[in-house]
Amino acid sequence: MKYRRASDAAFDLNLAPILDIIISVVPMLLLSIAFVQVKMIETPVPQAVAEAIQRADDKDDTQVKLMVSGHKGFTFEVVHKGHTQKFEVPRKGTAWDFDGLQKVAFEVKQQNPQVFKLDLAPEGDVNLNDLVEVMDKVRKDSADRKIAFVDPKNGEKLETNLLFPSVVFANVMGD
Repeated sequence: MKYRRASDAAFDLNLAPILDIIISVVPMLLLSIAFVQVKMIETPVPQAVAEAIQRADDKDDTQVKLMVSGHKGFTFEVVHKGHTQKFEVPRKGTAWDFDGLQKVAFEVKQQNPQVFKLDLAPEGDVNLNDLVEVMDKVRKDSADRKIAFVDPKNGEKLETNLLFPSVVFANVMGD
């Protein structure tokens, strides 16, 4: 027969160190969470343009990329069936040439009327306010000049003053 001592059956577990760790770790975890707000600016586009954007996203024969550099200015790069064409808009001294940007964007759009998507690749030295201005300038022609394109649904010829309403950031991962 085995004898048991009363002191073997009952013992006190000190939980104070574990509670101290939990009390100090929980606030640290809460403070390390990145609170990100994603905002979208919804702007209506005509239904025919929306369908053309969708159709162009499915095909992607031509890609238009706009590189924005604080030193060089703007560079459009149009890739169509493996051939690359570049259009440059240098800075005017220390200022951006937004009028030149819109003029070249209109020329690029005239050459590629079915393309409504623009890949935007800004460098790290470009501030957010300038990027918003760039997106506004390439979205719609301020002179209200019209671009003719073919409606993908019924083959009808339509006109719009929208240049590149679908802007996608091409270098989110930091090219």
